[in-house]
Amino acid sequence: MTTLRITFQDEDKSFIETAIKSGRYLTESEVVADALAEFKIHEEIRKRRFADLKAKIQVGIDQADSGDFVEFNAEDIKAAGRKRLLELVA
Repeated sequence: MTTLRITFQDEDKSFIETAIKSGRYLTESEVVADALAEFKIHEEIRKRRFADLKAKIQVGIDQADSGDFVEFNAEDIKAAGRKRLLELVA
């Protein structure tokens, strides 16, 4: 086990103390360990989402490279949106 010296903001220290007073944790180390576990999960999710996004972007690049795309401009998008809005209202 390694010991680290960490400085917290006053509000974070209060948060940790409240977590301990609640009975959920016995020590500051337990609170920080749980927070790190949650952070690791969060980071893994972020990495997976980033990898998924990169894969989707690569699909788009590959499609564009092979000529499989549709050209459009802002006016086309606005016209399609207006048409769709009229269909919803009617």
